[in-house]
Amino acid sequence: MWEELIGQEFSVKTLVSAAKDAKDALNGKPTSSFSQAWLITGPPGSGRSTAAKLFAASLQCEENGCGNCISCISVLKNTHPDVKVITPYGLSYGIEETKNLTKEAAMMPGLGIWNIIILEDADRLTKEAGNALLKAIEEPARFTMWILCAPSSKDVLITIKSRCRVVSLRTPPADEIAELLIKRDGVDKAMAHFAANASLGHVGRAKLLATDEKVRERRSQVLQVPFELKDLPSCFAAAEKLVNAAIEDADLQTDELDEEELDSLMQAYGEGAVGITKRKIERLASGAKKELENSQKKRYKRITRDRLDLSLQELAAFYRDVLAIQTGADIELFHTEMKGSIQRMAENTSINSTIKKIDIVEATRRMLPTEAAELLVLESMTVQLARA
Repeated sequence: MWEELIGQEFSVKTLVSAAKDAKDALNGKPTSSFSQAWLITGPPGSGRSTAAKLFAASLQCEENGCGNCISCISVLKNTHPDVKVITPYGLSYGIEETKNLTKEAAMMPGLGIWNIIILEDADRLTKEAGNALLKAIEEPARFTMWILCAPSSKDVLITIKSRCRVVSLRTPPADEIAELLIKRDGVDKAMAHFAANASLGHVGRAKLLATDEKVRERRSQVLQVPFELKDLPSCFAAAEKLVNAAIEDADLQTDELDEEELDSLMQAYGEGAVGITKRKIERLASGAKKELENSQKKRYKRITRDRLDLSLQELAAFYRDVLAIQTGADIELFHTEMKGSIQRMAENTSINSTIKKIDIVEATRRMLPTEAAELLVLESMTVQLARA
């Protein structure tokens, strides 16, 4: 069951052992490492959410995570009634949402052993929301288990971190990602190794790169940006291209989902039923429809920002490859298919210039979570890159 969490042997051992300790604790046996609050950290693509779900399946399974029983399968398919996976749609997760979550956490499990709350992207908690969550984590109900996920322990409130047992994941090795793509997804060996290197250690991204030509095309567009920055018009055009690529990805991910959610909502209010007029359904559903639209807008904005951040990671990795060649570092390039172009840029720029460009990209990444307009932030970055 744990095979998809690649390159995380030590963390897997910790979580498997913890699931057994949890059952012993409920049976009154003494345990040295039992906890009802966990914080799983790791860089994007390392498998935080996957680890959380596998851990939840192990906690609910009588066999400590067999992977074959109804309990394990339902957890992994997001259909288990006692495992709630919360993904903050917006750029932040507020206090009212957190209060509702703590109420759910106080309930008894219906079918499973535990009432498990998985909070993805716990780093998006506002300070007020974090404080509201703190008491529920400090004094959890007897059968409640909290599993929080964040990029690093520094990204959550220190008071929450101190109440959780932390499990840290690492960036999976490219060779292991490639092997997974070959075995699990039937990807050609050459494509699998290309996607594994190009993904920057992000397993989900590697699968998309290996299986979706449009994703590969958009990546190629991003990696042309360093060669296009010659004057102000070209800088503005490059920034617009980055934003448009993010918007295209957000459209691709949300259009069909938005429509399905709206159809499901309208059916719940009687659409298609005999004897109910469309006008009456619209009136009854107006409040819920508005709430759904607001939630979808938040999700769209978040996906757009996340895609922009991924583009910036790819740019930073490009300049890292340039720096690797300039310094003669004996490390594998992320963008192996562009080695000739990277070599030429390395020869025509200085080490200090490349370091400065990496700093500019990373500073821009830190600006994205703010309320600043994405296009203005990206335009500032491209102009600075051209000057560097």
